[in-house]
Amino acid sequence: MSEQRTLSLGFREFQPSSYERLVAISNGNYPDYPISVRERRSRDESMARTNHLLRRLECIDLEQDQAVGFGEIFNLPGMFHPRKFMINILVDPERQGTGIGRAIYNRISEELLDLNAILVWAMSKEDLPRRIEFFRRRGFAEKSRSWESRLDLTMADITKFGGYVEKALKEGITFTTLAEERLRGEDSLRKIHELVQLITADMPREAAFTPLTFEQWETFSLKNPQLLPEGYFIAKDGPNYVGMSNVHRIDTECRVLNQDDTGVTREYRGRGIATALKLKVIEFGKKNGYRTIKTWNDSSNAPMLAVNTKLGFKRQVGWIMVEKILRPESGV
Repeated sequence: MSEQRTLSLGFREFQPSSYERLVAISNGNYPDYPISVRERRSRDESMARTNHLLRRLECIDLEQDQAVGFGEIFNLPGMFHPRKFMINILVDPERQGTGIGRAIYNRISEELLDLNAILVWAMSKEDLPRRIEFFRRRGFAEKSRSWESRLDLTMADITKFGGYVEKALKEGITFTTLAEERLRGEDSLRKIHELVQLITADMPREAAFTPLTFEQWETFSLKNPQLLPEGYFIAKDGPNYVGMSNVHRIDTECRVLNQDDTGVTREYRGRGIATALKLKVIEFGKKNGYRTIKTWNDSSNAPMLAVNTKLGFKRQVGWIMVEKILRPESGV
């Protein structure tokens, strides 16, 4: 209790020299999802290059002149709105429960007022009740829930699913990769961009979908240092691009792959193509010595959850997105 009474906090804009501290605190909060300084820098640079807002503050223990927490406000690519933002609060695990999170939230609230925000989201894992209660007490309510699932590649047996790929091939579907498509030139990349926008537009989300321009998609995807072009699979019907599934690697977990999007255009759904694409990804992971694939799906996305379950993915702790309406959207 004495620390709470004497704690003296200040705020400053995020300094590039603080990346190591930011990553240490982030990984301390989410040890199952470690991130490297390089990955964090890359994400920040992508936000800046695509004109998405990212405002990060450092919360400083003035007596020790050390960052004890961070507060973030940022736009969500794919759900862009100039007055709707995601926030994130990170507190040094050894200093939690001392009022730092509350101080960061209060400062973020001032920043949101300055941004004329009308709505704000935050995320929490299901197994972090203190964090969930923190936001609930401040007027947030659950908006959506997503499930993480993991596949143990060392145990996965995909031989029994070979019929999916064979069926697609017999129907005239071919499978290629981003690595191969890059050799065909920019026109092919632009077609992949169009495909990705069509597929992601139909995925469950908390607000209206906003497509990325080719340049924005190129920045977030093609220039991502974690990109694996050989693990980015595309389904084609003749010259038409009809489906995709891709994974990226993680600096701090060399044997783990993170699944990004998997989907098929509307007119090709229900034919097992998405399952065939996932099998291609799994085969890639096994051949290249990876041990685990992690994926996330909205709890309302029953078709993709069913595909993952069929292929052997095991559900993990879920993630909850909470939302707070700051003012009516009609007043925009």
